[in-house]
Amino acid sequence: MADFIIGSPLRKWARDHRVLRDALWRIDFVFFWTLTTLAKSLPADAASGLGYLLGRCVHPFLGKKSAIIRTNLHTAFPEKSSDEINRLVPEAWGRIGRTLMEYPHLGAILEDDARLTIDVREPIETYKNPSQPCVIVTAHQSNWEVVCSAMARMKIPNASLYSPPTNPLLDRLLLEQRQALNSELLPRDHAARKLLQAFKKGRSVAMVMDRRLDAGGAPIEFFGHQKGATLLPARLALKFGCDLVPVQIVRRKNAHFEAIFHPPIKSLNTGEDETMQAINMTQQVHQQFEAWIRQVPEDWFCSKRIWPKGKIVAESGQNGGKHYGI
Repeated sequence: MADFIIGSPLRKWARDHRVLRDALWRIDFVFFWTLTTLAKSLPADAASGLGYLLGRCVHPFLGKKSAIIRTNLHTAFPEKSSDEINRLVPEAWGRIGRTLMEYPHLGAILEDDARLTIDVREPIETYKNPSQPCVIVTAHQSNWEVVCSAMARMKIPNASLYSPPTNPLLDRLLLEQRQALNSELLPRDHAARKLLQAFKKGRSVAMVMDRRLDAGGAPIEFFGHQKGATLLPARLALKFGCDLVPVQIVRRKNAHFEAIFHPPIKSLNTGEDETMQAINMTQQVHQQFEAWIRQVPEDWFCSKRIWPKGKIVAESGQNGGKHYGI
């Protein structure tokens, strides 16, 4: 999440002036607290619908983020016209608004069988014996937080990586709302050791991994272009000999979801070293993500640059193709 939301125009000064920074953090906290308090007072579907309307209304004021979403969608879907992309952007903000306003209702989504259905495409040992951990991966699609709800419904103890907001007040607010997930939440930075500890205790681990990783990862092809991606999920699966399972969250209607546990990813190059196997498995995961996103592009939360700035321009120039100025 960005350093500042309401005070974004002042971010350059706020980063150098602690008093201004703290004041803007408090303003953002009050804004989000008000929204989530309102959402909590409403039924889950009404809160989700209000979030959709709010997301579509505020997106013109979030020009920088909207531009990034537009660029990512152009790069992923070069066959779509500018008009088609321009129609997708406000729709994507509407879906983001839904997710925000659904946070206070994560507990209700977990407990209500009608709100969360689970489709297991291939059984694995973990589903029968939750003390046998696996590695779960998903994308920022639909309401990705529901992955942990599905694991909790299946009685699978888990630890999940998350990216804390820069604003510590918002971080505490979101952590309080995520308690309904029944998941051990681990900050993403320097989390490898904590993930290992959780894994050794019999907890499955979950990660959202469609965004770009600039350090510590490997180049993976995604929508025809390379981006840096973490190999940690695949490395964990290989190290402990467990399953690497992609889970897709599909929004059926309002705050109703289906969690699809796809067949586990297997290494296709078992004769290679562990790093090459991990790269192969991570590439397979991203191929699945790409297929899911193609089904419902507006459900993809891609407000951060997926591909390095300038990278697509260079690739396009080499290949003689068109580019969109990333």
